[in-house]
Amino acid sequence: MQNPFNPTFGDVPKIYLDTGNQAESLAALIKNSEFARSFFITGVRGSGKTTFMTQVETLLSQDLQCLPISLINDEHLLSSFVHQLERAVESKTAALAKKLSGFTAGPISLSFNSEEAGSDVITRVVELMQIVKKKHQYVLVTIDEVDNSKAIRSFAQVFNDLKRHQMPIFTLMTGLPDLILNIQTENKMTFLLRSEKITMEPLGNGNTALGYSRALGCDWVTAQQMANMVRGYSYAFQLLGYLAFEYQEKLARPIQQADLKSIEQQYIVQLFDNAYQKIFVDLSPQDKKYLIAVADHRRFKDVVSMMHQNASYVSQYRRRAIERHLVVPASYGQVNYTLPYFAEYLKAVQDPNSVYYDYLEF
Repeated sequence: MQNPFNPTFGDVPKIYLDTGNQAESLAALIKNSEFARSFFITGVRGSGKTTFMTQVETLLSQDLQCLPISLINDEHLLSSFVHQLERAVESKTAALAKKLSGFTAGPISLSFNSEEAGSDVITRVVELMQIVKKKHQYVLVTIDEVDNSKAIRSFAQVFNDLKRHQMPIFTLMTGLPDLILNIQTENKMTFLLRSEKITMEPLGNGNTALGYSRALGCDWVTAQQMANMVRGYSYAFQLLGYLAFEYQEKLARPIQQADLKSIEQQYIVQLFDNAYQKIFVDLSPQDKKYLIAVADHRRFKDVVSMMHQNASYVSQYRRRAIERHLVVPASYGQVNYTLPYFAEYLKAVQDPNSVYYDYLEF
């Protein structure tokens, strides 16, 4: 039997827990919307952003009126958009070559390298979208891992112009919470600021346990223990399920609670290596210090003292950690880590004998 779990980032796993039917709800919203909209799907690394976007795209692709366009965030993003849009409305390359700068006859060759889209590009895209509108169709654009790049700024200009012309276009984008923190001061990124934000919520313990019970055939006590080891983290759900499936294949029987100790260390190491290392490296030194300072459920006043700063200064890093979905507020000014075994990872970061050691001077 093939392993039904997939701990690879960006892939769509066979077992997908969509709590509250969010994918179906968003697909229905887009399908029935009378105006252009953009959606920003955000969450911590490994929270299932790409999987969720792909689920929505798959649902809408079943609609014959939907023209899906998948874009990669690189310097060819705008070129790819025009190319795919042209193919979707079945326009002839030769006809486009006479009107659109950057096209050449024969095999399509596009070279929009400027930071902002030219008026000829926008004019042609509007003409193509008018054909889509007349056919009562709509375009769905998906972009994974957007950022404040020239390519995204160029696409933003085109999207805003299409929206102004009341064209039927919808955009789904994924990105880390840090992006939202960074673009709030970027004047040219109103495209992202006005996007409707969808935050990936943690998986429910009940649904997680049920998913394990059904996929692995294990008893409910074991499934609940596995859910506790996951704590709602989507990547952890796939990783632990993958390791448990492989282990029980060797045992030739369903995994039991006592067996979890045998895979726990491998599970922790892969969490650290594949997720937490990247999350931690991308943080500023002060963000790192705050996360370390709140360990052991320290109260806010104690964290302020430990960081040798005033309350106002520390508050901004508390807010940033919450917005990054790395901690959640608890009682008496305390916070709790959201990710499983994250406290253990932070201890390893402070241990000079650990491979994860990251020197930070308080």
